[in-house]
Amino acid sequence: MKPPEWYGVLRYRIVPPIFLVVFTGAVQYLALVGQGESNITWRLAASKALGNSFSWTCVGLFSLWAILWLQLPSSQVHGPPTLFGYRPPYQDNGVLYYWASLVGFFTIQALYPDLSGAIFSNMPEMLGTLNAVALTLCVLLLLKGKLRPQHPEDRHPSRPLLYEFYTGLELHPRILGMDVKQLTNCRIGMMSWQILILAFYLAGVQRHGFSAATLVNLLLQSVFVAKFFWWEAGYFSTLDIILDRAGYYICWGCLVWVPCLYTFSSYYLVAHPPVVSTATALLIAVFGLFTILLNYRVDYEKQLFRRAADGKCHLWGKPARYIEAQYRDSSGNVRTSKLLLSGFWGSARHLNYTFELLASLAWCLPGIGLGVWPFLYAIFLTCLLVHRTFRDEEKCAVKYGHNWDRYCREVPFRLIPHVF
Repeated sequence: MKPPEWYGVLRYRIVPPIFLVVFTGAVQYLALVGQGESNITWRLAASKALGNSFSWTCVGLFSLWAILWLQLPSSQVHGPPTLFGYRPPYQDNGVLYYWASLVGFFTIQALYPDLSGAIFSNMPEMLGTLNAVALTLCVLLLLKGKLRPQHPEDRHPSRPLLYEFYTGLELHPRILGMDVKQLTNCRIGMMSWQILILAFYLAGVQRHGFSAATLVNLLLQSVFVAKFFWWEAGYFSTLDIILDRAGYYICWGCLVWVPCLYTFSSYYLVAHPPVVSTATALLIAVFGLFTILLNYRVDYEKQLFRRAADGKCHLWGKPARYIEAQYRDSSGNVRTSKLLLSGFWGSARHLNYTFELLASLAWCLPGIGLGVWPFLYAIFLTCLLVHRTFRDEEKCAVKYGHNWDRYCREVPFRLIPHVF
């Protein structure tokens, strides 16, 4: 069924410019909110938008560090084939990069004890610098996609310019031999999350002394980010990589929105110390670690199934069940995917999202009693993943046709078994 004309106008012409203005400006506002600034004006926010020497030095050195690790000789993994037959290669040194980055941060922190406090104090300028870098990259990606696309056979309909800037044009662009999304999403976005929450924790300890609640907030996020790098090869099969093109939505999001919003619960607790008791913090830690473990288990089952020859593996003590779903690639060739029906994937179609939402709630819980701000990330992630659930299912329905309908009958729930 063809969508109404007004939907196309809204999607392609109205929403992109609104989102570009609102989200780009929002990060500067949130940076001031998190610092406890009582008199926030757009003039004040704009004064931080170009950064300063400290922010440009930090962003520049960190970016060079991330680029270096994608240039070092390393084993490679490949993502799933695209509809035009390309299997993107990725550097498989994420775990080593993660630990080397932590060692590097703690070494610099030992040499410059005021580093973490300076990162917190200069966070508005840091986000201004990241904004400038990310927007410049998005312009370059747009020009590259129009003038020198990586894969000209990756055809897509022409859209309004701002929509193309927002969504991006290329699925797997490479610059200097690097996959752009591995650089922005994994090596800068996710690692900046880890480094920033460490800096915010240390800045909070310097200001207020030890707090079990802030330690739990740091611990849960650190386990989650470490899990990501352990599982990085699996990330290359997710919607971010196989569906989203490299533009403002994904690249700016990982370069700016992740350092701003994903770290916000930790950032907010520096200027607004938590009020929860140590006993409550311990309960939160147990709950959070349990949900992260479940999230990992769901992803592990999918990876185990994909690696098994012809899907022959056992989940929950039984042979894995699946549906063989055929589809045609952009060249008209018939290909086959296996839709898993066993383990957690037989309980709900996106149970990994459910456990990720619970984990995000857990590391926001140390902010209980401080209003809605510490929970901003959990609220945003709920909206994002519910929306992504429907996007993913729309893509799969088009790709797999009646086999997707059959899969939905076998696994009728999206996020919560027997509920939704």
